[in-house]
Amino acid sequence: MKSVFIYTRKFLNFGLPRGYPWSARRTEATYQLCSRLNLLDHPWISIYEPKPTPDRQLYAFHTKEYIRLLKEANQGIPKQEWMQYGLGTSECPVYKGVYDYHRLATGGTLLGADLINDEKADIVFNATGGFHHAGKDFASGFCYINDIVLAITRLLKSYDRVLYIDIDAHHGDQVQEAFYDSNRVMTLSFHESGNTLFPFKTGFEKEMGKGKGKGYCINVPMPAGTGDDQFLWAFQEVFQPLIEAFDPEVVVAVLGADALATDTFSNLRFTNIAYSSAVQMICDHSSKLLVLGGGGYSLKHAAETWTLAWAVMNNLGCNEEDMATFGGEFWGDGVCSLQGRPLFIQDKVKKHAFTEIKRTVVWIKKNIFPIIMGS
Repeated sequence: MKSVFIYTRKFLNFGLPRGYPWSARRTEATYQLCSRLNLLDHPWISIYEPKPTPDRQLYAFHTKEYIRLLKEANQGIPKQEWMQYGLGTSECPVYKGVYDYHRLATGGTLLGADLINDEKADIVFNATGGFHHAGKDFASGFCYINDIVLAITRLLKSYDRVLYIDIDAHHGDQVQEAFYDSNRVMTLSFHESGNTLFPFKTGFEKEMGKGKGKGYCINVPMPAGTGDDQFLWAFQEVFQPLIEAFDPEVVVAVLGADALATDTFSNLRFTNIAYSSAVQMICDHSSKLLVLGGGGYSLKHAAETWTLAWAVMNNLGCNEEDMATFGGEFWGDGVCSLQGRPLFIQDKVKKHAFTEIKRTVVWIKKNIFPIIMGS
């Protein structure tokens, strides 16, 4: 196994607007925690520093006009006419360095795709990646450049089948849109229902692709209050049969930590136990894996979740040497002390969540499984 952690201190050079929930420190916080816990110092692990993506490479998805405006926005002086492109809103403000920051983040994701394409890595993790709301010609939901679509497009030059799996609290709407008619890319998203969370209008189970892509788009919307048990039941019921049937050559996974109960940007009730379990299942079925951070607005808890995910990706467990090295800080009593504890959720909330999720899973098995299993 060859594993790569994408890291650069250059993200710290960017000053995002005061009060803006997106943190430029997400990679730094995760890197420092992984480093302190000896999760990077292993012979199969390498650290690569990303470079900003050249303009021309962004045209593989985005329009030239939109990129021109985003470059102009880099000066940090907003213009009223940019609002129609989503630039200058409260969720996608114009600030000095906005284009440079997102070019660098995209550079990390594309570097990961290149390393996988060139067979220099089997697993790549870019915490500052996963901007799934950015459209061809607009910014949305903290996302200005869609690094995911660009990376999958690049991976398709070397591989025939790519699975995109998104565990962010918010639906990966623009990744779904980009590959809605493709049978080479399967999009599988677990997210809070659009009935209660942005982007509201997409991510329902009946959105299942069109043309050649019919059946290759799968959504598992979850009601507010969904916890680990309900999510993991749905994940096991849907993910494993689909990945075995589709048999992707590469998996691109977004691990948005905003589904955590400690994150104020969703109404889900996950702990990082759920994330760790899901990552283990993904790793068990993936020979090539590109992992991106996605959302996550409690920096401490996001960094802990991504650190645990990195440990799972690299089979770094609670052996005696680890416990002696970490002094019980990371792995304590055979259980990760960074790992969250099970949460109390009222029975009526759990019952409602399970009822809704079971209904969705039954619909998927009835309407989508036959298409994929028979292909």
